[in-house]
Amino acid sequence: MAQIVRSKVISPSRKEQGHEDARKRVYPQGRYGATLKNIRIAPNKVRLVIDQIRGERVERAREILRFSSKRAAYMIDRVLLSALGNADVKSQGRVGADELVVSECYCDEGTRLRRWKAGPMGRVRPIIRRLSHITVVLGEPKNTEDGQAAEMEVAAEGGKKESKKGAKGAKKKADKKPAKKK
Repeated sequence: MAQIVRSKVISPSRKEQGHEDARKRVYPQGRYGATLKNIRIAPNKVRLVIDQIRGERVERAREILRFSSKRAAYMIDRVLLSALGNADVKSQGRVGADELVVSECYCDEGTRLRRWKAGPMGRVRPIIRRLSHITVVLGEPKNTEDGQAAEMEVAAEGGKKESKKGAKGAKKKADKKPAKKK
């Protein structure tokens, strides 16, 4: 059995080949990814863009990145293209961009570069330059028919709950108004 480590599994085939101590991590079957490390941009700036594409189809994610005004969007697009190329190579051309979604997308903090600048009264003030590691994992979409039906049910229930709350609130407000005396 393989051990899962942040969307990757420790390859059981490496142990079968005689590498007992080897702990090579690979993506599980049906998942393809790419990582770009040590980018000189703060992780919180990258996460703003990453949150927009998580769970989207690859074509839609590329469209979002293409029209984003953030500097991180270009770098994420390059990683997304690399993951798509890895998917094509690993699956030997069986899967394409129209069949994949961005199943996981995250940004980890890398090392910090520490710089110094002059401060008041002869002291120094630190400047910390943050680096990022961007990872994009593509996978096959979950059952779209079941997923769409579940989303429709949740949306319908949510709409009913809001309308009930609105009606209850209106009744309470009507009860609180004092009657006009003539």
